[in-house]
Amino acid sequence: MTSPDLPLVAFDLIGVLAEPSWREIDGAPDRERWHRLRVGAIDEHEFWDADAAAAYRACLRLRTDRLALVSRLRARGHRIALATNFARAWLALVREQLGPAGLVDHWLCSGELGVAKPDSRFWSHLRGLAPAVVVVDDQLDNVVAARAAGLTGVWALPGADLEARLVAALAGAPGPHP
Repeated sequence: MTSPDLPLVAFDLIGVLAEPSWREIDGAPDRERWHRLRVGAIDEHEFWDADAAAAYRACLRLRTDRLALVSRLRARGHRIALATNFARAWLALVREQLGPAGLVDHWLCSGELGVAKPDSRFWSHLRGLAPAVVVVDDQLDNVVAARAAGLTGVWALPGADLEARLVAALAGAPGPHP
């Protein structure tokens, strides 16, 4: 059972809970087109061809080690949010892979919100969900922006012990702790 008194933990998707990045499929990405896709201004077929779309969908996978971490946090009573710069077209695949486990309480996807991290408007959506929010992201710019918006930020630094970093951040976050 989750507790509204505990900090909400908001995980980024690609680079934290799932892999690979779409950049691994598209060797020469068009940043402007990517920005338009991630905020829902264009559809996937306007971003890349059908072969690239199929390749990405075939290899997009959730990380079992990170899902185990999410499960442990839920067992401690934390609510979980997915806070991602991600295309609306790919979100159904992630929801399908998660299945009916109910691990995610809130889905904040830039492709649905129309605004992407590190924009302060993205963080305002998270601030509205809980009095204390801990953001876990693999992009340092997003962690810095989350902190500037009054949230606790944890950098999912490749090779570092994410769980230890997250537990330390939760211990320092406002509100009661497990």
